[in-house]
Amino acid sequence: MTNAYHVCAATPAGTVNHICRCSRGRYGPMLPAMALVAVFMSFAGYAENNTERGRSVFERYKDTVVTVRAVIGTSFGDSEREMEQEGNATLLDADGLAVLALSAIDPMQLASVYRSATDGMTTRIISLRVILADGSEKPAEVVLRDKDLDIAFIRLTETPATPLPYVPLDTIGRPQVLDEVVCIMQYGQIARRAHAAFIDRIEMIVERPRLFYAMGEHRDRQLVCSPVFTLDGEFVGVGVMRLLSGSTDNEPGDMLVVVVPAEQLQTLLEQVPPRE
Repeated sequence: MTNAYHVCAATPAGTVNHICRCSRGRYGPMLPAMALVAVFMSFAGYAENNTERGRSVFERYKDTVVTVRAVIGTSFGDSEREMEQEGNATLLDADGLAVLALSAIDPMQLASVYRSATDGMTTRIISLRVILADGSEKPAEVVLRDKDLDIAFIRLTETPATPLPYVPLDTIGRPQVLDEVVCIMQYGQIARRAHAAFIDRIEMIVERPRLFYAMGEHRDRQLVCSPVFTLDGEFVGVGVMRLLSGSTDNEPGDMLVVVVPAEQLQTLLEQVPPRE
C-alpha cells in the first residue's frame, strides 16, 4: 500500500513523516472527486435495490393481472353494431372476482359524461371473457358498477377448477407524494400477452372529496385498468379515468387518469352479491 507520507528535499534533517507541500498538492484535488464517487455509488446502490424490490413485486403479482375481452353492442334505434375491445383486470379473490375500469367495457361511461351520446343510443355487453395466465378463456359477468369512480367488478360465471392467484386486500399501501410505486400490466396478442411493469413516482394526491393518486400524463395509457403497488408489495389501487362531469368541449384537461385507492375498493366489495 502506498503511504501518503514521503520525504522530499524540503524535509528538515531528522524529521520523520513530514508532509510537504508537494504531497498536499498531489492528493488534495482527489478528495472532491472521491466524494463524488461515493455519492454516485450510494445512488447506484439505491437504484439497484429499488429495481430488485420492484422486480420482486412484479414476479409475485403478475399472474393476478388478466385480460378481459368484451364484445359490446351499440344500438341506434333499430340497428345494432358490435365491437370488441380488451382491457386489463386485477383478480381480487381465488374464485375469479376481478376489478377494472368501467370505461374499458362500457363506452357509454365516456360518452354520457361528455354529453356526446346520441339520443336513443344504448349499449350492452354481449359477451365478456377473461383470459387467464394459462391462456384459457372463461366467461364472466359484471356484478357491480360504480360510474362515479369508473369502477366495475366482474366475476367468472363458473367457479374455477383450481384457486386463482389474487391480490389480497389486507395489506394496503398509502404512498406519499414522490414515493416510488410499481404498476403491472398485460399487453395484447401483439406482445404474446406478456406482462410488463414500470416504477414511477406518485406526482399528486387529491384528498377531497375522495382520495385518489395521480402519476403523470406520460403513464396514462399503461395505468388505466392496471394495479399499483408499493415497493414493499402493498396494494395501492387501480388505474381508472376521471372525467369532468358536464363538460361539452371535450378538452384534454377534462380527463385525468388516476389511481382509485384500495380502501375504496374494499368499501365497494361489500356491495358485491355473493356467488349463487
